[in-house]
Amino acid sequence: MILSNCTTLQELPKDIGKLSWLNELNLAFCSSLKALLDSMFQLKELKHLDLFGCVKLGCLPDSIVDLSQLKTFRLSKCHKLENLLVQFGKLQSLVELDLSHCSQLGCLPDSIVDLSQLKTFRLWGCHKLEKLPVEFGKLQSLVELDLSHCSQLGCLPDSIVDLSQLKTFQLFECHNLENLPVEFGKLQSLVELDLFHCSQLGCLPDSITDLSQLKTFRLQGCHKLEKLPVEFGKLQSLVELDLSCCSQLGCLLDSIVNLSQLKTFRLSECHNLENLPVEFGKLQSLVELNLSCCSQLGCLPDSIVDLSQLKTF
Repeated sequence: MILSNCTTLQELPKDIGKLSWLNELNLAFCSSLKALLDSMFQLKELKHLDLFGCVKLGCLPDSIVDLSQLKTFRLSKCHKLENLLVQFGKLQSLVELDLSHCSQLGCLPDSIVDLSQLKTFRLWGCHKLEKLPVEFGKLQSLVELDLSHCSQLGCLPDSIVDLSQLKTFQLFECHNLENLPVEFGKLQSLVELDLFHCSQLGCLPDSITDLSQLKTFRLQGCHKLEKLPVEFGKLQSLVELDLSCCSQLGCLLDSIVNLSQLKTFRLSECHNLENLPVEFGKLQSLVELNLSCCSQLGCLPDSIVDLSQLKTF
């Protein structure tokens, strides 16, 4: 049943639970909807529930946790939603949960770690979210986690390194995030890591060089980042590296020339960068190199002429 953009719809029929065969209920942008009825959660076959943009929806009824077949639950832009039910973790079939732009959501219930089938979890723009549950790492099926624009998030629980299936981790503009867990390198399946504009991030754990599958690493705008780990060159699968606007970054370690798969390297506006490694030309796969506005860069190494694949400089 698709009721999206019914902007004057204030409530659902009291007997909607009688639609026992219903598989999908789309209420996206029903901006006048203030509450859901308990009877709706007699919909035992419901697999997809979309409440995107239900801006007046302030809470969920207790019976929502009885939707045992629910696989996709979108609550994006439910600006009045302040918390989730204590027993939210009973939604054992859930594969995708989207809480993006739930700007009043201050915390997650501990039971959320019981969502054993969850693969995609989006919390983009949850500005009041200060922390994640201690046992967050129990979400063993998680493949994609988006915590971007969670501006009050000060740290990540140590257990997050137990997300062994995680491939995409987005943390851009988490302005309060000061560090990553020491054992971050245990995220062996990680392919994409985005730390864009984590302006308080002062260093990276040495273990990050153990991310052997990492292909994309964005650190643009990490203004406090002064250096990279010594063995950064161990990231042999890296294809894209963005260090633009890392204004405190003073040098690149020699090991960076070992990134043999690197195709895109952005270093624009690294105002403290004074030189490049002597053997920079060993980056034989490099296609794009951006060094614009590196105001302290005095010269280029002779080996740069060996970048035979370079197309954009």
